[in-house]
Amino acid sequence: MGHVCDEALEHGVRVIGVIPRFMKGFEHPRLTECIWTDRMSERKDLMREGTSVAIALPGGIGTLDEVAETYCLAKLGRYAGRVIIYNPDGFYDPFKLQLDRYVEQGMMDAASRDLVSFPETVEAVKELL
Repeated sequence: MGHVCDEALEHGVRVIGVIPRFMKGFEHPRLTECIWTDRMSERKDLMREGTSVAIALPGGIGTLDEVAETYCLAKLGRYAGRVIIYNPDGFYDPFKLQLDRYVEQGMMDAASRDLVSFPETVEAVKELL
């Protein structure tokens, strides 16, 4: 996320970090603003608040947690924004296949599966926006 932050700042974009207090010291030093939360769940709620799209970049288990929760909330009608999972070089293919398996096994309907997109290029992400 540091590289994304740096690029955004270089292009004059305001960058807001939403970070749980227990991660003090891990924040990017050039953030325009930093919002501290008490819990990870509060952090995720604040990150979604007022947004019309959630875009996940390749990341670790925390990113997977965030995107899975946001997708679940969209499926339940609790998040009205779009869910986009940027999938360069097939990074998220296993997750995508698991969602497809849920549909195949009758554990999820196709309309719910279609709430999330897996574009593989930046240009494809832009087209979805």
